Order: sequence, then C-alpha cells, then structure tokens
Amino acid sequence: MLKELSEYAAINGKVHAMLGNRMEQGDFDRMMAMKTVPEIASYLNSTKAWGPCLKGVDLDEVHRAELEKRLRMGLQAEYARLATFASKGMRELLGAMASRAEASELLRFLRFLSAGHPADFAVSLSGEMLKRSRVRFDLLGQTPDYQGLLQAVAGTIYEKALAKAAPEGDFFDYPAAETAVESTYYSYILESVARNFSGKERQDLERYFLEQCDFANIVRLFRLKKYFHVAQEEVVSYLLPYSLQLKGSYLKSLTSAATAEELMELLRQGPYGKVFQQEEHREIEEYAFAFFRSSRLRIRRGKPSAFTALVYLDLKDTELKNIINVIECVRYQVPASRIPSYLVPVY
Repeated sequence: MLKELSEYAAINGKVHAMLGNRMEQGDFDRMMAMKTVPEIASYLNSTKAWGPCLKGVDLDEVHRAELEKRLRMGLQAEYARLATFASKGMRELLGAMASRAEASELLRFLRFLSAGHPADFAVSLSGEMLKRSRVRFDLLGQTPDYQGLLQAVAGTIYEKALAKAAPEGDFFDYPAAETAVESTYYSYILESVARNFSGKERQDLERYFLEQCDFANIVRLFRLKKYFHVAQEEVVSYLLPYSLQLKGSYLKSLTSAATAEELMELLRQGPYGKVFQQEEHREIEEYAFAFFRSSRLRIRRGKPSAFTALVYLDLKDTELKNIINVIECVRYQVPASRIPSYLVPVY
C-alpha cells in the first residue's frame, strides 16, 4: 500500500495542479457567444489551459484546421507532461492511451471516405506526432481511398483488422471499419494493462476500460438501429469484442431489440440501469459521461492511484471535443442558443 501511494504521489500532485487550469462553464458560455473562429482562438490563447499550444499562431488569420491541430498538440503535451512523473508501467499505458490521437485520425479519414470526399482529408496531427506514429498518413494524401489506407497502416497494429473490413466491390461498410480501428485501440490498451499491472490494480484498470467498451457498444447499438438498419444477426459483428457487463443472454436481448425505445427499456433494466433510470439526456453519449462521474470524483477525493492520470486525461479529451464543437458551430453560424446541444456536459 505504501509503495503504491508513493509511486503515484508525484503524478497525483501534478494532476491536481493541472486541474486548476481546466476550462470552466463560463469559458464555454463566452466562446459560444463569439462570432468568428479568430475570436475563439484569441480567447483560448488567453487561458492557462490552451494558451501555450497557440504560441506563435497568427490569431487574426488562423483557420479552423490549424487551430484544431494546435489544440490536439496541446492535449498530447498533457500526456507527455504526466509521463515524466509516472512509473515505467504507467508511462507505457499513457503512451498507449496517447495513440488515441492516431486512431482518431484514422476515423476522420474513414468519415471522409464514407461521405465520398476522401481527397478532402487533411492530416491534423502535429509534425512531432507524425514522426512517432508508424502509420504512413502521407500515403493517404497520395492515394485517398481504402487501398491507400491499407498501405498507410501496413506493418502497424491496425493492418489486420482494417484488411478484414476492406470493401467488397463498391460497398464500403463504414461501421465495420470504425469497429476495426476502435477494437485495435482497446486491444492495445488492455494488453498494456495486462503487461504492466497486477492484482487489484490490474482488475480496477481493466474494469475501467471494459466499462468504456460497454458504453461504446451501447452507442453503437443505437446508431446501428437508427442509421444503418443492420440485420439483427449481424449486429454483434459491429460491436467491440471486449465487455464487462454486456454478455450472454443480455447482449442477445439488446441486439434483438427492434427499436431504440425497446433498447432503452432493456438498458434501464440491465446492469447499468441506474444511470439510465436516473438520468435523462438528449444524446446517448451523455449517459456514458454521467456513468463515469464517480470516476472523475476520485481525482479530487480518492487516494493517489493509477486512475488519477487516466481520468484527468479523459476529462481533457472531452474538454477538447467540446471546444472543437464550439469552433465548428461558430464557423457554420449555428445559433448560440443551440450550441449547448452539441456539447457533452462536463461541469
């Protein structure tokens, strides 16, 4: 116990210091009232949280793509700062989690491909991140199609899964390709946990990530039924192959639900029923954030542990997604009163 406390004391102290720099609801309220992307850039530049990554940017002329790239660099810098305070095993896990940016970039390309505009894809990763990545993102610009994607991921952890999801003829199965990327990412994470942790600490970490997989699959189930109309017998093949609670007969009942309403009722009766009974949200993704609220409280109230850095970085990732959504809304002149509906409630 003393060894664990001393091992995580340094990283816990760093996280508590970094928590003080997080954006508050008032910051988002001010950004949502702005009219241009440069206005938002100037405001972010004045904050402790995101100002450092915007150093040297022409704030009056910055475009959305460049601003987003700089903000992603800022998030990656958070991983690097915490890694300097972590043990060897924790550093490896943080490195695995940092590969989320790589996975997200692959998913961005898949969305462009699905929309029929793959040539419009532009890499948003920083030069430093591109150097560290084994994915040849430059090849996506040269050959912006699925074959180009397979060339880009050749020799990486994504190669096998994306090859299995390759289009048959002219049919591109976007959900299958998305599942391939997400499954590979979580496989990488869980392998890192198994390799670097043991006992209760390993069990707790596995539970944390498997719960993430469960809620990712819940979101998938709703999307598959609402947008893709996948046959019931094929639904399981589109889910992440990792789970804590969505198994056996219960999973079968979820995949067999005929409507979103029926699916929601099954969720209210299931192992995660409490959050679906007590919460009422516009978007299904918000239930996951509500469920993990207790994990976020552990940062401030719990003893130092491996969770401290993980939960903090999840919070920062959500904060970044909200900032990007505000930027997109302002860029496309979405009325300020509607912008909150595009954000995940954090505060």
